[in-house]
Amino acid sequence: MIVPSLCLAISVGCGASRQESDSPATQLESDPALGTPAGKSHTSSASRESLIGQVTRLARSGQFALAEQALRPRLVEFADDTEVLQLAGDLAVAMKQPSIAIDRYQAAIDAQTTPSVLILDKIGRQWMQLAKPFRSIEVLQQMVLLDPSSAATRRDLAGLQASLGLERRAREHLQSLVQHNQAGVDELLILSDLSRPQTDEEMCNYVLSQNPGDQRPRYALVRPVCYDNRWADAIDSLRQVWSTHPEFAEASAYYGRAIVETDSPENDQSQLLKEWLATVGSEVRRQPQYWLAAGRWAERQAQNEQAVRAYWNAVQLDENSGEALSRLANLLAQIGHAEESAIVSKRAQAITAMRDQIDSLLYWRRHSQRAAVEIARSMQTLGRIWEAANWARAAVRMSQDPVANANEVFLELKGQLTAKTPWQDPTLLVASRVDVDRLPTPRWESSKSKIAIAATTEQAAIRFSDEAKSRNLNHRCKIAPPADGEAGLWIYQSGAGGASAIDYDHDGWPDLYMTVCDGQPRKGNSSTNRFYRNRNGVFSDVTDLADCRDQSYSQGVASGDINSDGFPDLYVGVFGQNRLLINQGDGTFIDATETSQFQSNQEWTTSVAIADLDVDGLAELFDVQYVSGDDVVTRRCFPDELTVHRSCGPLVFPAQHDRVHSVTDHGRIVDQTQQWLAKVQAGRGLGLVVGQLDQAPGIDVYVANDMTANHFWSGRIERDSARPEATAYGFGGQKFQEQGAARGVAFNARSLSQASMGIAADDADNDGDLDFYVTHFSDDYNTVYQQVHDGVWSDRTDAWALVDPTIRTLGYGTQWLDADSDGTPELVVANGHVDDFTHSGQNYRMPMQLFRRAADDRYQPVDAASIGESFASPQLARALLTADFNRDRKLDFVVTRLFEPAGLFINHTDQRFSTIEIRLVGTQCHRDAVGAIVTLRYAERAITKYRLAGNGYQCGNEQDLRFACDEVGELDQDSVISATIVWPDGSNESHRGLTLGQRYLWVQGQGLAADENQR
Repeated sequence: MIVPSLCLAISVGCGASRQESDSPATQLESDPALGTPAGKSHTSSASRESLIGQVTRLARSGQFALAEQALRPRLVEFADDTEVLQLAGDLAVAMKQPSIAIDRYQAAIDAQTTPSVLILDKIGRQWMQLAKPFRSIEVLQQMVLLDPSSAATRRDLAGLQASLGLERRAREHLQSLVQHNQAGVDELLILSDLSRPQTDEEMCNYVLSQNPGDQRPRYALVRPVCYDNRWADAIDSLRQVWSTHPEFAEASAYYGRAIVETDSPENDQSQLLKEWLATVGSEVRRQPQYWLAAGRWAERQAQNEQAVRAYWNAVQLDENSGEALSRLANLLAQIGHAEESAIVSKRAQAITAMRDQIDSLLYWRRHSQRAAVEIARSMQTLGRIWEAANWARAAVRMSQDPVANANEVFLELKGQLTAKTPWQDPTLLVASRVDVDRLPTPRWESSKSKIAIAATTEQAAIRFSDEAKSRNLNHRCKIAPPADGEAGLWIYQSGAGGASAIDYDHDGWPDLYMTVCDGQPRKGNSSTNRFYRNRNGVFSDVTDLADCRDQSYSQGVASGDINSDGFPDLYVGVFGQNRLLINQGDGTFIDATETSQFQSNQEWTTSVAIADLDVDGLAELFDVQYVSGDDVVTRRCFPDELTVHRSCGPLVFPAQHDRVHSVTDHGRIVDQTQQWLAKVQAGRGLGLVVGQLDQAPGIDVYVANDMTANHFWSGRIERDSARPEATAYGFGGQKFQEQGAARGVAFNARSLSQASMGIAADDADNDGDLDFYVTHFSDDYNTVYQQVHDGVWSDRTDAWALVDPTIRTLGYGTQWLDADSDGTPELVVANGHVDDFTHSGQNYRMPMQLFRRAADDRYQPVDAASIGESFASPQLARALLTADFNRDRKLDFVVTRLFEPAGLFINHTDQRFSTIEIRLVGTQCHRDAVGAIVTLRYAERAITKYRLAGNGYQCGNEQDLRFACDEVGELDQDSVISATIVWPDGSNESHRGLTLGQRYLWVQGQGLAADENQR
């Protein structure tokens, strides 16, 4: 913040170019140097000098009352004498009479032909003493007009404007400072993102207490609430500001947005909008928030073309508004303007990357050379070269978190600046490249009646019981003892606890491989991971018998048939050397890491997946990578309130690029990262899902990144008509292109990166395509990405009523899970903080959550206590995977925990409908058939399921596809239930005559038959 709260005591105008003083007495003592008298004296010079001398002597001795007594009767005599009037004003300041001082200073100015900047400065200070900062702003604006070259004045004005929520008004002054090499990191930070609040809470609260009639500072106080998307918490304050100051454009625009975003029984939305719109003038319409409000309103009325036009208007006003860009790109894709959407989303992604780097710098307390260089490069990408060069200059002066090329980057960017360099490269702006002429103008009209909240239809009570102990699953993900009891975790400990289901012996009962992390990264000194065989729903530890001991610092686990020999293998992500455990088919595994010539460079791999990514029949291995750096294992981080360390945040460390490896037909592992993955900004990856995610031919990979934009690696196959047997793979560049922003899944609707961790993927809305649910850090909501157009997702968290229930939680593993087999999946989330931050009011242990869809299509939290005692207990839950562990045709789940045994939650919910389960085996494609899509049809219904890998946060689910089917009545079931499959290689098959309650095995090219391991 440029203008600190202490300006309430000494007011604004603290610039170095203006003479300052320690006290008004000092001002009086040095008065002749403060200004040049411009008025005329009507008395003798001797009389005038005598008066000035007398008053000055009295003031020097602290006799201000006597000085005032001597001066006051003579003011009429010297009514147009600038020096005397200024002396009188200084005396009033000394006597703590700011209103009188202002009047006298103003009289001095009125006596001048040209106002004195120094006297204006004094007036500005006194307006701050009166707690009237908006009057100080007016004075500072006068000063800028009189002396545009004064860096101190512009700095004070911009800082005061920003502290009052007027960052956009501060822009011109900040730009001037940058272009004259007079901006520091503080100014660059404000300018980098004008939507980020810079509110000075202490000053605003003081102003409100002293001048309750001026409610404008309340707008600044509520800006952070709006920035956090908590509009319901902001609307009352914004209404108060608007009702008092309807002409205050910024507050009015935000109030309109709050009305749109807050639809509750307490607010008559249509009436509030009508009242607000009656006061909206041209100044409000020049605010991006006005058009964002209009766009949100149009979206809610299902008027997407009007929403596009509104968001385009917002972008035209501010091409650096990440939210406007993101929403515009998403809606353009939905109305079929894919090329324009890609153009806009590219800029939105660049804006988000820059903001992520700003967050990284702030995490380093504004002193990370690495982050500053990255910001400079992002500004260069955005065509903001002046800012880029100034960030590079700032980076050179930083010594913490150093990078080798800081000076090189500075010289490069400095060399691009000339007197003709525009502030913003116009060729990189996007509004002019989007044609909206044929789109309708946004209208504030409701096109549909208010949707009534329907009562929830009668549903079965959901019941889960933690039966780990009774079923002999005695596993604990041990970690080394923390520094402070259960607190003081290292960053590599805070997310531990990977697990995967695997039917390694083909008996139909899902077994479990689970990790232990009580050693140190890269050392191989942890206790061995454990393997648990499931026999008739009871587990036994067969780690030694299966010969799958491994003491690496393990993270995520994936199961899959790497060598296509019919037996599932294990791939273990490690902070160190990833491990490859090959199933021998005789109940044992062999560690093939060395024999396969597999090298993972001792990096930090979190989640992993086994899938045939290029659809050539051979498996690939995908590694989600987290952070790097020499100190990632040793760095301690100390919150301000504590003297003992806590788990460091990820932004302290550089991000790490994900990796992909191919498996040759000879079993050798080959790193294909550079050949297959396009070069993009590295993420800090935690969760992933792999499959044919967008229904288009080709395998896709969705990666959840922690505090940076998520990645969507599109492997879409484009057929070559001249070469029907060939695909785009291997021709003309990388096989996978990162399209997270273009697909709408890189960040939330406001174009903010979130601390993404787990991913749930399923057709949650029963429309035939995949939707995602991504978990995040506390004080942020978990995000629903609903697929609204082929291959395009939209943040629909608010519409699904899932914002508020997750704000206070920190989510890790998550899955869609149809607990009651009614055809609509519930959502289960594993929660728990990364470390003990209870000193800041945050919970450490947290209960799990389960949400189910109501009749109005919104999701509602189910009371945790009603689900089961263990479900409701606070815990540090991590990975969460699903399987039917007791073979009762109900889906169960396992959750790993820190400090406590893993939970095995057996489903005891009454099932509403019968199910059909299908296990897939590929023959022409890879045996696991990851990427296959199966649709079950009967009567007027269709249910679609996707064969996926990865399955979220450090885990692997049982891979049977499970369909809950409505009872089909008196019809012949064999004639009405059919299934169609699209295999990953594009081939199709169909089968008719499926039976409810049956489990099937579908072998590619051989049809569908009852599974010999039928339950």
